Amino acid sequence: MGRIAALWLLLGWATAAAALTPETRERLLAIDPDRVSDQQVHELLVLAPVPRVLLFKGSLGADMESFGAFLKQMGYPAHRLRNPATGLYSYRFAWSGCRCDECDALAAGLPAQARRDGVAPMLLGHSGGGVTLSRILHRLAADPQAPRVLFAATLGTGGLMRLAPGFSGCAAELPLLSQVPASVAAFTGYRIAGDPFTSLLGIGDFHPAPGQAPEAQVRNVLLPWQVSHLRAFEVDGYAVQPQVRAWIEAYQPGSDAPLPEGTGLDLSNLRHAADLWHSLKKHWALQARQWAAQTGD
Repeated sequence: MGRIAALWLLLGWATAAAALTPETRERLLAIDPDRVSDQQVHELLVLAPVPRVLLFKGSLGADMESFGAFLKQMGYPAHRLRNPATGLYSYRFAWSGCRCDECDALAAGLPAQARRDGVAPMLLGHSGGGVTLSRILHRLAADPQAPRVLFAATLGTGGLMRLAPGFSGCAAELPLLSQVPASVAAFTGYRIAGDPFTSLLGIGDFHPAPGQAPEAQVRNVLLPWQVSHLRAFEVDGYAVQPQVRAWIEAYQPGSDAPLPEGTGLDLSNLRHAADLWHSLKKHWALQARQWAAQTGD
């Protein structure tokens, strides 16, 4: 059995959605996706099918373990975060020039997996992991039977390292990196001001792929230069320090609220960590409301 076949077998655990009482159904339908509380995460959203979140790490050694642990501590079910083939939160697929057989196999198996789960996944890619994510989304766009990914985001994904052997992707696919296909409903592209990995031979803002419908909702976010390309997903302590967690829970996109002081933590990554958590909660809530409406029919 190949590695991807084994991965899909491990991912094939069925979603055991709890039977909805009329009261619980009404509470799910009443959730405001833009203002999901910590209580709603722990008591309500977990009753609906939980989207898998696939965290694709980059090519320079940085992984997604800290961020995966952060999501778990914020209330996302761990079994929908971990890579079942390794037990880690991070996914990393090998590229050979423009070839990524594992990317293509994952995209091919995703429709059946989404049917088993009862919900499509969400994808997040860091640096070269964003190239892997882009390949998967474009492969899904070519499959008319594929479900729409709920939400996807990349951070620090640019063109510079695509020209070097041994790194994810290749120069031939550079034009695709900035094009967000219709296979994803909502997408956020994070770039770091002055980041040489994205500003040199950068791909600029992300935009919907031409000629595809319905277009993805695309959002571009420029992060300050203080964010480190390699350490952008190091968020240890954010979910357990009470003052910082309260700030995350109150966060709304576009907020310029001052960062908490006196926490003893490096908060360089706090704004985009909170922004990503807000988006993941939002799209989890949107599908939970849809599921509750359909379940009650």
